[in-house]
Amino acid sequence: MKLFRELLAYFLVFALLSMDFFNEWHIWTVIPKTVVIILFIIGMIFSFAPSKKLDLEANFWLQLRVMAVIIIMIIVLPFFGGQSEIGLSLSEPFFIIVILLCLFQLRMQWKRVQQEKAKEEEIKKQQEKLQGKTR
Repeated sequence: MKLFRELLAYFLVFALLSMDFFNEWHIWTVIPKTVVIILFIIGMIFSFAPSKKLDLEANFWLQLRVMAVIIIMIIVLPFFGGQSEIGLSLSEPFFIIVILLCLFQLRMQWKRVQQEKAKEEEIKKQQEKLQGKTR
């Protein structure tokens, strides 16, 4: 189920980016944009609504995968003849700033993951030490 939800998120992001990069396709005139956006929002809520508490490391890797997929799609879609209507491009300074902010946030989260691991290791060592004294 977790994999299905992540794949659904990738599909929805791909559909939304395709709608932006290939807005001249006939399918986007058949389906109203408001319906597509509402379905996108509902699907993303379903995809990312936590069913249980996600640990920091799993959350880090999920965010990294999603960000990598989005950047790869933004790089690849122009090769298929698409051009972003809203200006998603790696040559846009604002978009580069957003990517850098995301990378900074991911770096901070990775540091928290490492701190949590170190804390868990320390607790484990202390528990083993206490068990050794009681024997």
